[in-house]
Amino acid sequence: MPEKNKKQEIQIQFQAKILSALQSVFDEESDYYIDVNKVSKEGNLNDLFHVLGTRVPQHIFSKITGQSPDPLEFNHICNKLIFQDREDSKK
Repeated sequence: MPEKNKKQEIQIQFQAKILSALQSVFDEESDYYIDVNKVSKEGNLNDLFHVLGTRVPQHIFSKITGQSPDPLEFNHICNKLIFQDREDSKK
């Protein structure tokens, strides 16, 4: 299997596992349920996406690496990773 396809397969596996774990947030029977309709009606969708897209990944990054970047620094790290991934996918 070419390196590019192998990398994509690994990312798809990570994505599937993480999405499966997060699914409980959208399951009404879960203790972790977040009512997205209520969040939307209350005007808090930006906050939800900010937490999902920045705060949670930043927390996981900090736990794994021991680094504690602020949100803007973490965003810069993510941008570098996105750029690196795009460059790798061209190979």
